[in-house]
Amino acid sequence: MTNKSLTTGVSITKTGPKEIMAGQPVRYTFSGIANSSNVRLDNFYWRDTLPAEVRLDTVVTGTYNFPGTYKITYRVNGGEYRTLADNLSTSKNYTLAASATALGLASNERVTEVMFVFGQAPAGFAQVEKPYLHCTAVANLASTSFVNVADVGGVYNGQWVQAVSRWVTTVYGKPVIPTLPRTGY
Repeated sequence: MTNKSLTTGVSITKTGPKEIMAGQPVRYTFSGIANSSNVRLDNFYWRDTLPAEVRLDTVVTGTYNFPGTYKITYRVNGGEYRTLADNLSTSKNYTLAASATALGLASNERVTEVMFVFGQAPAGFAQVEKPYLHCTAVANLASTSFVNVADVGGVYNGQWVQAVSRWVTTVYGKPVIPTLPRTGY
């Protein structure tokens, strides 16, 4: 009898547009979401942290290779997590409205994080169909760059196993043209 060595690992890759215009739709794509360990991970999740320069519109959940259910939570301006949807099947792809209007947010509130909470993820757990976050760049942004961060993780034997993916986007805003004095009266 031989002992098989234990390995732990998780993965996630986030992509999106490299350049956008203020007010333009933005779609973030997530791929490679997996528990690449040869053991089960508890408290398995993947999360996306949205920058202040974009507003969330819809969440496309994607599908996953092991049967089960999960929930999606979101956080508004650093507050407590709220549930967007619960008891979602890992084998079905859902499109969920998540705009400020659909969530009933106040004018000064915005979604800052979206988290998919799976609970237990067996060894080899992986995403099949890609999940997406559809957002809109804030109108009237000045030209800038921002970083969007996604992470995935789970617990094995009391230790967290995590991975992070970052995506940089450059915004081209409207140039600010100073108001010149009127002359020639």
